Amino acid sequence: MRDSMPRRMIQQQMYARERRGIFRSTEGYDTIAKSSGLDPAFIKKTLHPFCVYDAPAELSVRGEKDASAYPETMHLLHLDNGDVLLGRSVYQAADFTGLRSAFFTHNYIIPESLANNPDCDYERFLQASFEGSYDIAGGMEIAELAELPVQAAAAVKPSHRSLLSLLNIDEKTFKQLLYAVMSAVSGKKKVYIALDVPIAQLPGKAKQLMAVLYASLPYAYRRQLGFITYAKEPQSRKAVHLTFVEQGSLRLGDRSIEKDYTFDIASGRMMNVDLDGTDQPYLDFAWDNLERPERAESFYSFAELMLAGMGPERQIAAASYHELCVMYQIEEGNESLYEAHKTAVLRGLLEYLQPAGSLDSKIRLNDLFLSRFDYEFDRVRQGIVPDVFIVDAFKDYYRIDGKYLESKIVTYFILTLNQANRMNAQETVASIYAAVESNPALSKAFFTKLMADSTLTGSLFISFLEKKLKAAAGAKSVLELVEHWGNVHPKLFGFEPFQTLARNQMTDKLERERYSLPAVSRVLAQLRGLAEKARNGSGLTASYDAEDLYQELELAAYRAMLTELDMDKLTHEQLGQADFLTYKDKLQRWNGQLQDPRQKSAALMLLVIYEWLKLPEPTAAIFGRLSPAEMDRVQLTGRRLLAGQLELADAPRHVLAFLRSSDMESVDYAGLLDYLQRNAPSKEMIYGFFQLSERHPDFMKSRGFVPAYRTAIVGYFEKYDRDAFKKRGNWKQHFDKAGPALTAVYKQAARELSSPLSKFFRRNRKATLITSVAALGIILLVAGLLQSIAGKSDSKLEGGVLPEVTPTVETGITKPDTIVYAEQNEASEGVEATTSLVFSFKDAAACAQFAPSSLKVESAGAEAVEYTDLKVTLTCSTVGEVSPTPTNSADAAVTESQTPSTSKPTETPVNEGSTAPDATTKSESTSTVTPSSQPDQGSDGAISLDDYPSRVEVNLGKQVDLPAKSIIRVGEAAYELIVLDVQAN
Repeated sequence: MRDSMPRRMIQQQMYARERRGIFRSTEGYDTIAKSSGLDPAFIKKTLHPFCVYDAPAELSVRGEKDASAYPETMHLLHLDNGDVLLGRSVYQAADFTGLRSAFFTHNYIIPESLANNPDCDYERFLQASFEGSYDIAGGMEIAELAELPVQAAAAVKPSHRSLLSLLNIDEKTFKQLLYAVMSAVSGKKKVYIALDVPIAQLPGKAKQLMAVLYASLPYAYRRQLGFITYAKEPQSRKAVHLTFVEQGSLRLGDRSIEKDYTFDIASGRMMNVDLDGTDQPYLDFAWDNLERPERAESFYSFAELMLAGMGPERQIAAASYHELCVMYQIEEGNESLYEAHKTAVLRGLLEYLQPAGSLDSKIRLNDLFLSRFDYEFDRVRQGIVPDVFIVDAFKDYYRIDGKYLESKIVTYFILTLNQANRMNAQETVASIYAAVESNPALSKAFFTKLMADSTLTGSLFISFLEKKLKAAAGAKSVLELVEHWGNVHPKLFGFEPFQTLARNQMTDKLERERYSLPAVSRVLAQLRGLAEKARNGSGLTASYDAEDLYQELELAAYRAMLTELDMDKLTHEQLGQADFLTYKDKLQRWNGQLQDPRQKSAALMLLVIYEWLKLPEPTAAIFGRLSPAEMDRVQLTGRRLLAGQLELADAPRHVLAFLRSSDMESVDYAGLLDYLQRNAPSKEMIYGFFQLSERHPDFMKSRGFVPAYRTAIVGYFEKYDRDAFKKRGNWKQHFDKAGPALTAVYKQAARELSSPLSKFFRRNRKATLITSVAALGIILLVAGLLQSIAGKSDSKLEGGVLPEVTPTVETGITKPDTIVYAEQNEASEGVEATTSLVFSFKDAAACAQFAPSSLKVESAGAEAVEYTDLKVTLTCSTVGEVSPTPTNSADAAVTESQTPSTSKPTETPVNEGSTAPDATTKSESTSTVTPSSQPDQGSDGAISLDDYPSRVEVNLGKQVDLPAKSIIRVGEAAYELIVLDVQAN
């Protein structure tokens, strides 16, 4: 490395093959002399790698002895610290021994302070004078130099074009070469050139070509370009961008240089530099100014100034000089270049003017941009609509220096808008509004000037705002935009077109949401807040016009919702989110401004349904404001909404749904109970409702239940729940807990549901008693006669022998292979009551194969019901095995069609079409079964569960009534549901 002391003098170093050197005491190649300012480590690491010489192959092959035939090699590179390494190596026919060839290298290390004139430094470097040998007898320290020694310039120098022509380099090749050199300096690729000249002339021609290239390169490139005038083979070296090589060394397929720029002038083969079809303004400029060095240098000075503060990468980017050379020529008055490169020029000017202080340091560019603005302004006045990028460019300039040009830029935008609208250039219109909105200061200045003229406000602003509101996501966004623009420009709140636009766009967005109550409620809440801010001045500005507008929008949203309100589609969730129905004062004001009778009716019905379903403890008084037709519609809606959430706690709400609209004092009791039967989750809830009704004034009067209600209860049991009183569980859980009035009704219903014989006995109690006594007497008389006859017969047979009797086979009754009966499963904590169908089998194999996924129940006088959500439990065993059977409850009641799950099964089905055994079947009877009882009826042909040891229990998932002799269909098979008589032991 170089030492840290500042160096103001040029240092020298010489390298050759000698008896000894500075770093070695024996003969060989080494530094043999140096200036005192050079650090030994720097010499070894940096200078020694460039102290080399490879003789040309063509001279080595023929064994050339003449040293003058060998080309010298000159190298120049810029070191990391800014210093310049400039050196030359020459061939020596004999070394100090006179026996072998060698080479000699002389290097200058030029301080950065002496190499900071890129406009002319390259000329001195190319003309530098070097030593060809050195005698170590003169000492190993050589002087530091104040100036670089140079050779006398040639008296006559060929022109650049003539030199290029002499080297067979045409315009295309020159541009390719210049492009390659610029790319190599800014990138990682290298440039290798094989000139079509004799090897001895190569260094001289290379330096002449380097002079042309230097003259065509901007200063930033000159400060970094490194080169070697001769090398035997292409070789990549750090800080060396261009190398001239011996002819024939640029071989096709050489992997080491396949990505580099290669120029084999003799063969005309240039690689990786195809510029066809690309626009390269700077290359054209350089070619045009080969013979005009003053103009070229003027441009380089211009570019140097314009790139100040742009960073080193931008200073060696070819694109910068493409832009700047165009700007330079436009500044000279070449308008055609502006038209051809308008986008690049405007964008480039803005980039150069953006760094801080650029407006002062780059006055020429700023003036150039302002001249382009004037040019475009005149074109708009002539009726020409500008391109979008021009609008964006002037918008961006406003950020840089807009305060001095604000009025003119705003006027330009307004003129452009008018012209674009006239020509229907909507893309330009959109770009102007986008440009204006992107800068708050520009936006305020633009719209302030726009709204100062009512004509412009109506023609330009309203159409602009309409597009923004249409593009808004919903009503909320519409109102946010209305608030924003109104706060920025308060006059808009009182501008009728603005009010109309806000109202129409808000209702359009609500229409997309079908005027749903939640959507309208959110809008009304938002408007309420906006009106509050406008009234209190909590926004950007307080305005009575703003409050009036927001209140008008509230009424518009409310009216639109009422017009489109569909009571049949109303849901609980929607009502729950309709917070505006709690705004009593606002509702009163809005309803007072309604003119349409349909809207008035809808408002009234909506408020009543809300108070009915959402407020606590509603009464019939809420219906007092409704007409009979409105009340009917509200009640229908309420029934639909309440049907899905029947709970005893809400019983008073359900009662209101069945008030008669004629007097609102009587209830449609039959309709109410029918409604409960259809929608209640279980019968237990209906029984609970009966108990609750004993304390409700609409059902209970001073003398007991309303007669119509008594009739309705009895009718419910007759129509829907005929077996209710046969179940002991119902008595324990519900009927025994009823009050006196309800108990009387239950007894009446039970009597109505009893058998005809029971009814006869109840109606003729006295005749029944007399008949029973007479029948008992007759039975006792007959019994006495039979006993006396039997005694006489016994005396006659005493001592005799009875003849042997041969037993005969009793005619049997054919029993089905499968029976079906029902079991009722009582509810428990967290589990609802359900009904199961039990399929009992004689054959265990048939039981094991029976696993239905669905079944259908057909009952007389009712539609068939299909059950698919089944839970199947198999218990399959042969006769003699112990088969699990339902456990009986000590107080369970066995009924005609259903029994609690804890009692013995009482129904036995048979296959459809067969005769069900009915020897012991009893209709409408109740039997009490003890835990140890069994239905043992096999002695007389009745069905015994012992004959059916295998069973499949199919849980239907809910509790249902299954009348006797219902048909159970499973696939193609059909079974008849029957009732088993269960006798207590």
